[in-house]
Amino acid sequence: MLKLPFKTLPQEFEKVTVGNARIGELSIPKYGDLSPNERIYIKNSGLVDLRKAAVDLAKDIAAKSGLSAIAVYNALTAGDSNTLKEFLSEFIEFQDLMEENAAKRNIVLATTIIKFRVLPEWEIENTQDAAQIPPLLVDAVAEFAKSEESGWVEETEVTETSEEGLGNSVNPESQTGEKSTGGVEDTGHKKKGFAP
Repeated sequence: MLKLPFKTLPQEFEKVTVGNARIGELSIPKYGDLSPNERIYIKNSGLVDLRKAAVDLAKDIAAKSGLSAIAVYNALTAGDSNTLKEFLSEFIEFQDLMEENAAKRNIVLATTIIKFRVLPEWEIENTQDAAQIPPLLVDAVAEFAKSEESGWVEETEVTETSEEGLGNSVNPESQTGEKSTGGVEDTGHKKKGFAP
């Protein structure tokens, strides 16, 4: 292994105990972020890109409804069925996709942390096996991973996405040519139930 010629050695990573006596405890190094390899592993895990799915569905519904794509996108990601009452079937399918993806994402996040920080041979199949790791411990490790992913920053209220953030609407008649007044900002880690 190559060693950098540090003038000052970095401090050892703090170890965090995840879990409890009932579900088991793991000692996991806390980096304060996910490593590049962990991010790549998560990206290549086959999870659905919910933002892209929401944009595609929003553009499709906007073309049929006369609503702006941004209004549809915000309704989809905020769980606003009232705005999309004419498209409840599509709305429910997207909500189901979000729930399924959230469950899969928890398994992927827990697997990533265990694989890269605890036991390199660990795979998704191991995480899915309740005989190897209790489901509540999977959830606890996934929550630890989410905290690492967000840099341990507390969650804040998610702001609505603007036209600039979403891209151009499919419905050109609804565009005014004016810049959106909504703020475009990276909302980072989202609350449960929102598209990441």
